[in-house]
Amino acid sequence: MLSQLPPRVWRGRTPGGWAALVAGLIVGVPVALAAGLALLAFGVVAVVVGAVVAFLALAAEWIWFAVQRASRVTYPFPVPAPRRRRARRTALSALYLTAAPRLTGGLARVAGWVLGPVALLIGLVGIVLPRWRARPYLAVFTLPALLRKTVALGRRRGLLRDGHDAVLLGYDDLLERRFPLLHDFLTWWGDPGRGDDYTPTPGLPDVPAGLLGLELGPSPDPLGQPGLAAGAMRRRSVHTLRDLLLSQREIDDLCDPDLDERIDTAVIRLVEREHEGVRHWIVQFPSTKSWSPRPGIAPNDLTADLVIGGEHEATITRAALEAMREAGIRPDEPVVLAGFSLGGMVASQVAVRAHAAGFAVTHLVVAGTPLGRLPVPAGIRTLAIEHVLDLVPRIDGRENPVRLDLDGARVLVTVKAGPALAPGFRLGALHQAIAYADTAGAIETDPPADAVAVLLGELRPFFGPGQRVHDRSALRAGSLTAQPAVPLYLHSTVDEGITRGALRQSLRRLAGVYAVDVYQSRGGLATTILWSADVLVRALGPWLAPTRRAAIYRGLLSLLGRRRAVGIHLRLQARETPGLTWEATLQRMPDGRWRETIDVIVDDRARPEDVSRLFPDGVRTRVVMHRPDAFEPVLDAAGV
Repeated sequence: MLSQLPPRVWRGRTPGGWAALVAGLIVGVPVALAAGLALLAFGVVAVVVGAVVAFLALAAEWIWFAVQRASRVTYPFPVPAPRRRRARRTALSALYLTAAPRLTGGLARVAGWVLGPVALLIGLVGIVLPRWRARPYLAVFTLPALLRKTVALGRRRGLLRDGHDAVLLGYDDLLERRFPLLHDFLTWWGDPGRGDDYTPTPGLPDVPAGLLGLELGPSPDPLGQPGLAAGAMRRRSVHTLRDLLLSQREIDDLCDPDLDERIDTAVIRLVEREHEGVRHWIVQFPSTKSWSPRPGIAPNDLTADLVIGGEHEATITRAALEAMREAGIRPDEPVVLAGFSLGGMVASQVAVRAHAAGFAVTHLVVAGTPLGRLPVPAGIRTLAIEHVLDLVPRIDGRENPVRLDLDGARVLVTVKAGPALAPGFRLGALHQAIAYADTAGAIETDPPADAVAVLLGELRPFFGPGQRVHDRSALRAGSLTAQPAVPLYLHSTVDEGITRGALRQSLRRLAGVYAVDVYQSRGGLATTILWSADVLVRALGPWLAPTRRAAIYRGLLSLLGRRRAVGIHLRLQARETPGLTWEATLQRMPDGRWRETIDVIVDDRARPEDVSRLFPDGVRTRVVMHRPDAFEPVLDAAGV
């Protein structure tokens, strides 16, 4: 029986109670008065400090305004004279966005010297106390050595453990094992001869029933299973540099650790194309998907970042080399290694080991990657794309070397750009594959230098028709568990207004819709959210009408505002027109207008008559600017 205070009748305060009350007043009143005076003094100090900070902020705003006016630096956006509150916020935002990457690089540059004595002391203590015994002991006055020390100390406590053997499976094989219904649906979706209505294959393994030990009936709504639409969007071709970065977003989303319908894994994508009788290969690696210091089963995590930064071989690197061997890449076949963020670091490490492994790597293409301290072997021609306000390429504290001599043994061409960024957007908006895809498209349209144009020409044989895409799933061997994107709880749903579940159900009720996924696509940084909506439909035509997709944008914008996301992304694929994927990204610009970037992905299954009928103006990337109120009214919490 639970303990409970029994009911009783109040008979007044006892003499002991009165004595305690008087004593409490005698002691408590002076103490309360003293505490109140202390709080008052603290408040006065806080007001003074706040006033000083406000004055310094005001001075910084005017100084930055003067600097911009004198040097005509208008990026990330023009700063008006900070006379009003909104203009002051704009000036502070511009100052913060401009200073943060430089401060990051500067802090990283001096971190080895500043923290070196602490790491050295820990090394000396470790000689006596085994708990702190972690190499290196002395060589800790550089950033890579400091990272090696950090990784070694983490391993002593069960963190940052890497170097495991890699387990490789075909991504489809892993789906069949873990999500048999999803695999069965994708098989149906890719086979136009199996009719227009999906019915699960009889005798399909029921994973939940096996795990729970229950006898379960058939799934009540097979098309309501999450992950169907997102899984079907896997591309079969990479035709341009922009496509390469869009492909990067896709392979990152295929292994998002915070989505239950995705597998916790690292997806390595190999694109094969025969050109003039020789097979050409693009090998693409995923970015960081978990920022937990505890390593998980997916090898593309914080552990891999620190291990590669400390110049040790990571599990994802071993998996990459093994995937290339299993794909049958021969020593005489040219290979391009590509990646975004961590994926670029993996590509660099694979490039160092490629020759010994029997591969002919000719080019390295990276975006948003701290490449300054990573070695790139002679003979590999490198194109690095960086956003000037992106923190990640600066995090190693060293700029990329300048190697523009295309006739030399070492070629490293770095292209710096600044995509449009609206006031109030976070720095994470610049470190995402979609933003780098926009930059890649601009580079292709108008190369900023002859060296860039030459490298783009050298990459052309790897792009084009007749490609075959192989997705491989890489896991760490052993009994490791999955790790979340961040080592603390974050709300992944919207608690008010249109929830992603309500929007998903609404889209599914539209005529001609098979399956819908609405999810947060985490790009590069764990806090950088891009709301995505993937929709499988019977016919693509009706969805190309601006009025219909404006309604979807309106619903997604309710999520955008409430979770401070950096944009929304919509993808469509139709059963009647295989080989065509329509996708668009919507983001607000500094002047308040909405920028819609539209891509049409055409692979080898597409029929030419479908392409010409649906897209009479061609399938090149298009940018459409919409007025600020184009998608109003955004529904509020009451749904009106």
